[in-house]
Amino acid sequence: MGSKTDVQINKVVEAIKADIIIGRLRPREHLVEDDIMAKFDASRHIVRTVLANLEQMGLITRRPNKGAVVRDFSVQQVEEIYDVRVILQAEAARRLPMPADPETIADLNAIHAQYCTALDAGRLIDVNILNDAFHRRIWQTCPNKYLADTIERLWVETTGIRWYGVGDMALLSHSRSDHQRMIEQLQAGDRNGFVALAVDHILPPLEAFRRAHGVTAPTPAANDIPQSKVP
Repeated sequence: MGSKTDVQINKVVEAIKADIIIGRLRPREHLVEDDIMAKFDASRHIVRTVLANLEQMGLITRRPNKGAVVRDFSVQQVEEIYDVRVILQAEAARRLPMPADPETIADLNAIHAQYCTALDAGRLIDVNILNDAFHRRIWQTCPNKYLADTIERLWVETTGIRWYGVGDMALLSHSRSDHQRMIEQLQAGDRNGFVALAVDHILPPLEAFRRAHGVTAPTPAANDIPQSKVP
């Protein structure tokens, strides 16, 4: 168990991260140290550690004499990040042990049940936390931990992009259906179906981002991505 300081740092990091995801904090919005100190009853040392952690996660940027702002992305950056995410998600999905073991399926069903409860209650912050937990549990089974860690890093780094679709109940309902299908595919050993869904599932926020910026661009399907030769 971490110290009280570590616990408080993590609590503030997660709170600010959630605010970015649900759109309370928008791209280029300033994060003022004094405001954060007052809101969370935290020392300046803790707040500066929080900001350093958020910067390391790719959620904010800090510049000398200008302070911290929520990270913004250019259209090109978003397209390139999602190009990489599509490749990594598809490759990791091809490497997962299938069918998944009973413990993994039980864990995913439990998380999914909590996700559905939170979604029905409109608790968007809890929905986000449980969504992260669901996908993290899946990629924990990937035998290549470097691949799984890279997926996790890019997932966190694109937090500021995901808010574009976070309040869309139709998209959230679709996500609920996707999660149930993923569990069924993992349990049945339907690798081809899971590879396709693992890619399709991450695209709605990208499409919402494109619409917001007046951009249209084709996204590669999982079957169009060259497969690596895994010995």
